[in-house]
Amino acid sequence: MFRDWTLDETLFVRDYAGTVPLSDLARHLRRDARDVAGECARLGVPFVYVGTPLFWCDECASWARRVDKSGRCDKCRSRHYLQRIEAKTAALMERLPLEQRETYARFESKRGGRVRDAPPLAPDTSGMPPREAVAAATAYLADLSDWEAGKEYRARKSAQKRKERAARKVREMEQLCQANKKGVA
Repeated sequence: MFRDWTLDETLFVRDYAGTVPLSDLARHLRRDARDVAGECARLGVPFVYVGTPLFWCDECASWARRVDKSGRCDKCRSRHYLQRIEAKTAALMERLPLEQRETYARFESKRGGRVRDAPPLAPDTSGMPPREAVAAATAYLADLSDWEAGKEYRARKSAQKRKERAARKVREMEQLCQANKKGVA
């Protein structure tokens, strides 16, 4: 059964045709592959996949170089772990006395991270033949996916180190409290 193309669908086809296999594009749009190929032809964009393999991440609604079995990209997986680490850090911080929490928060806020790399630049595809333009655009999307995943991975590793430092501080405080109790008894 035929249904009209919405503007969002048409723009999606224009932007991503040829960057992923036609079957993936059709599945994402919930359309028949022949309909998508027809829309590509109408728009004058190549639909034959010629570039780096990309996969759709439902969680962040973007194309990524890799997704796991649950359909989550590296960036989303790192964000998920980051949330878990931050929750554990918050639980550890609650075990510290208030003045220790304030001191720790001031110290951690002054810690610097390494300088981030600049995101990859979108290629200038004007004047390129369609297949080369699609290949360049696909490579750019893959590089952007890797850059975003790397940024989230570094944030996760920084949070992990903060959690480890907080756990060390909690252990020190608990050992000090136990030593004080033994000295009083």
